[in-house]
Amino acid sequence: MMHIPSHLREAAANIRLAFFDIDGTLLDSQGQIKSDLYAAMSLLKQQGIKTAIASGRPYFAAKYLIDELGIRDTGMFYTGAHLYDPLNQQTLSETALTRDSALAVVNAARELNMYVEVYTADAFFVADIVPITEVHAVHLRVEPTCADLISIIKAQPVSKLLLGVNRGEQGDLLSALEGAFPQEIFARAYLSAHPQWQFASVVSGRATKESAFQALLEHHQLEAHQVIAFGDAESDMDFLRMAGIGIAMGNANGNVQACANWVTKTADEAGVAFAIHQLFGN
Repeated sequence: MMHIPSHLREAAANIRLAFFDIDGTLLDSQGQIKSDLYAAMSLLKQQGIKTAIASGRPYFAAKYLIDELGIRDTGMFYTGAHLYDPLNQQTLSETALTRDSALAVVNAARELNMYVEVYTADAFFVADIVPITEVHAVHLRVEPTCADLISIIKAQPVSKLLLGVNRGEQGDLLSALEGAFPQEIFARAYLSAHPQWQFASVVSGRATKESAFQALLEHHQLEAHQVIAFGDAESDMDFLRMAGIGIAMGNANGNVQACANWVTKTADEAGVAFAIHQLFGN
């Protein structure tokens, strides 16, 4: 039986806000919500603890989960490029890629035959529907719009680009592309059901996790020791480090687990619910 250290139980008494990653954290490897989560979220609310999302997903691809679990406090979407209050439907901040940068990244990715998705505030676009598009649409529970990507980038602000490579066929092209655009943030992601694919969410270099975390602390009028964060990916590491309590999922890699205060069970084992009951239960 995994038991939480006593000093973390004591620290949990100060917690007033919980941040949750989505994929591999709130959702299991099949993209499903474990039934144990409902009672865990109720437990947090009973103790007056706010709940918010901290994810690379856009709000429109997180809304169903927010509504289902009642995680409605102001949080972070698009890996930090969008801070949003779901309850009052208000944007705290938006940090788009510059048009020139978005165009340059997309053109470079296309030259390398990468898969590309373009995200705006309320939709995502692809040039063509290919098999991985359908997989990703099911994963996000949102259908893409087919469009000329260059025209979209020229017409409206771009919050995020998603680049994908089939590592079995293409190798690690993402690292080479990341090296060519050091001014932007590349946040890696995977689909556990399709491990041969590697993705990078590309957002503005001005949309750092540190600035997002500080802005959210100010918005909620809290200090870092009053925050707990849950995550499984390397893009979650900053929040896990900065929060008073950082909880890594059992399915996280060694780097992520090493920067957390405690490692819970896997998402498939309802690790978030397990940690909440260990920390905040009687």
